[in-house]
Amino acid sequence: MKPSIKIVLNTRAIKKNETYPIALRITHHRLTRFIGLEWSVTPEEWIAEPGVISSSCKRYKNLTRVNKQILQFYTDKYEILEKLITSGEADQLTVTELKNKLLQKEEQVLFGVYAENVINELKLAKKDGNAFVYEQAVSFVKKYNNDCDIPFRKITFSFLKNVEARFMSGDNSFNGLSFYLRTVRAIYNRAIKDGVAREAWYPFKHYSIRSTKTKKRAIRKPDMDKIRGLNLVENSPKWHARNYFLFSFYNRGMNFADMAYLRVSNVGQDRITYRRSKTSKEFSIKIAEPTRQLLNIYMKDKEPDEYVFPIIERTDREGQMKDLYNKRRTLNKYLKRMGAECSIGTKITSYVARHSWATIAKDLNLPIAVISEGLGHEDIKTTQIYLDSFDKDVVDDANELVIG
Repeated sequence: MKPSIKIVLNTRAIKKNETYPIALRITHHRLTRFIGLEWSVTPEEWIAEPGVISSSCKRYKNLTRVNKQILQFYTDKYEILEKLITSGEADQLTVTELKNKLLQKEEQVLFGVYAENVINELKLAKKDGNAFVYEQAVSFVKKYNNDCDIPFRKITFSFLKNVEARFMSGDNSFNGLSFYLRTVRAIYNRAIKDGVAREAWYPFKHYSIRSTKTKKRAIRKPDMDKIRGLNLVENSPKWHARNYFLFSFYNRGMNFADMAYLRVSNVGQDRITYRRSKTSKEFSIKIAEPTRQLLNIYMKDKEPDEYVFPIIERTDREGQMKDLYNKRRTLNKYLKRMGAECSIGTKITSYVARHSWATIAKDLNLPIAVISEGLGHEDIKTTQIYLDSFDKDVVDDANELVIG
């Protein structure tokens, strides 16, 4: 038999004023437990069906409000019970355990504590990149809550607007804010599905995550040639940074994380074969001569199971994520310097290699479908986002040709 709950007058517990407490009665495995509410009445002042206080009762000033609160309490607990029954968890609980589940104070479930469980699941599934992003989101929320964890119920519209105001006052971008809040939203959505947060609290019904169009992230062939032509000290950090950037460009904008985890065994006679970490899609890229020259540098005297590039140094996954984060930051630091040395107006980062590959392919009039396949996009619309911000440049050049 399924467990059941009902709002009743608990006649087992009489008070000094000869009233009985209103309670939620829990019945499970033929046993009964009660959760007492804050109100009490006499049997004459109680209507058993549907479980409300009679209008004849004069003990409470706003009787309508009291009855609404009783009904809301019942509704909240019924929603929890239904989820426990649907999931099959209720069958495994004793009546006392069920009572404790119903007594759970959802507003006290902390965002960071819940997110930590999700992060651990991601790590077990070897989705370390996603786990790292979730960890950043937790740190972000705590930063704007006096370095403390926060209950889901207190992540309100007002809280998010306050976070937005403080974040943007630091000369940050809406895209940066969007990066964190989209992850916060994902965690909140999962918490609702897990029954530890309530949909009624959901702040993103009213708060819209804003973003702005991404600034130009690509350089064209002449600028790429400038970077290629820099005279750099061999084996210096800047020399390695340029090699990583060019290797990514030569291989259809290979993601930095995929480069980091690329093993010697992924490199065949004529092709590089690997599975992209972000999408698990398999790539097979023909080795061009510039790629081969770089591979000859980094693969010398290495075993098949060794990494091609000296990016990942640690063996544990958490340490590897830190290696990846630190090396990418170092890479971007040196790429920024190279961009300045070459008088390139666009800020150079590891992502620029990927965007540049797509843009130069477009300049060469390659079909967008081919560019999309090269980048490994599932949807041509995603490729179009890469290319949209560069259409103005093409139109501007055309205008200059027209007007002489």
